[in-house]
Amino acid sequence: MKYYFRDLLTLLISLFILGGCDNPSKVGLDVDPGDQIQGSLIDTLAIEASTVKLDSVFTKGLAQLPLGYLNDPIIGESSASIQFALQNLSKGDSRIPLDATIDSAVMIINYGKDFFGDSLNSSTTIEVKQLSNPYEVGKNYPTNATWEVDPIIWGSKTIDKFAYTDSIDVNSVIDGKDTTVTVVPQLRVRLENEKIAELFDGNIDSAIFNDHEFYHSRVRGFQMSINKESQQGIGGIVHLAISSEGGNGLMVYYKTPDTTLQKSKFYTISPTNAAASVNHIYTAEVQEQLDNPDNSYETVYTQGIGGLRVKLSLPTISSLQDRGLIINKAELVIFTDEETAGSAFNKQAPRLTLYREDIANQRTPIPDGDTRDQIRDPRSFGLAFGGTYNSEKKQYSFILTSFIQDILLGKISNSEFYIEPAANIYADVVPYQANIYSASRAILGTHENPNYKMKLNIYYTKTID
Repeated sequence: MKYYFRDLLTLLISLFILGGCDNPSKVGLDVDPGDQIQGSLIDTLAIEASTVKLDSVFTKGLAQLPLGYLNDPIIGESSASIQFALQNLSKGDSRIPLDATIDSAVMIINYGKDFFGDSLNSSTTIEVKQLSNPYEVGKNYPTNATWEVDPIIWGSKTIDKFAYTDSIDVNSVIDGKDTTVTVVPQLRVRLENEKIAELFDGNIDSAIFNDHEFYHSRVRGFQMSINKESQQGIGGIVHLAISSEGGNGLMVYYKTPDTTLQKSKFYTISPTNAAASVNHIYTAEVQEQLDNPDNSYETVYTQGIGGLRVKLSLPTISSLQDRGLIINKAELVIFTDEETAGSAFNKQAPRLTLYREDIANQRTPIPDGDTRDQIRDPRSFGLAFGGTYNSEKKQYSFILTSFIQDILLGKISNSEFYIEPAANIYADVVPYQANIYSASRAILGTHENPNYKMKLNIYYTKTID
């Protein structure tokens, strides 16, 4: 009997503690989205949506840089090139010996984790050219920087499919012996031997040539770009990963008369001395929205690599304030506009991200999608926050429970938020900072779209007056 009364007392104490909770913003939030208490439903809240052009991004030291040309029939043309400096050798002579015979010269850059486009029906020609002016070592270039390039092609390669996930076997010289080694997925473009021999001319005095200023003013740097005129098909944008761990640069194999052994010199590319250049030419439909952002449209567009984002706001959400609502679940559901996408190229971004801006116009995560280290919001759902494309339902969805509750409580004063593509490189977090790590796009129906209507489903209960 004593155990019965002790259990009853414990139950009563628990009920008093729960009844004394005075912070409704934490009710029903720290659970899995699928297990949340439902309640009454509001699904008619107005959602304003507009297509907004993204600002340029500085690319110094970024983990991935885009390369390619995508002629999207709905969005428009997007092209990306990579500019970089070649480091002089940290040890030894950076010149190619005067009496050497170059066997091969290969520009090597590792592949990253993203590709977007049509890899089955496209053929792309990559070209390597020398910059007209020296790459300023250490400078942080934006994606809209203007580059002057010598028109002479130093090397080119036509690719039917970017094998960005396939390791390859290459011949290498190890301890003076030809050896076949397996390397990470990488793009390799052969350059003309004669041009390399002339560039690293052994006739120049070694003390002069190996001087840092002289070397960079002579070598200048290179651009890797796409020949748009020779491309067949829609094309695509691949990402290259220039890491500080090495493996990216110009490998030159040569022989000298004094030995039959093949020798090599490797001029590295540093991530701090590589920059992406991105250009977009939009279709008339997209440009119309950029020129008239206050108009209402049934379809909006978002695109990676510094292209487009969708701005969303809830202009009538103030009507829900001061009504004692406890938000059990708020879910934003966004459908892709299949009619606008058409059939020529209907691939959608595999994942979108969602974030807001603070009073200083700095990007910041919403509480439901906060995966920051150390300072993450305890109400965050982590990756369960959403954003992954459901190809069967043709939709994306996001959990906005705490975000909506904070707006109703006055903790967040601005109901505006943004969505844009998320990259594969961010597989373990919800990204919110500006980046050029994904070239994907999504064509989305708005709240005004009769067939692909965007909705915010709010399930709530009311506090007792």
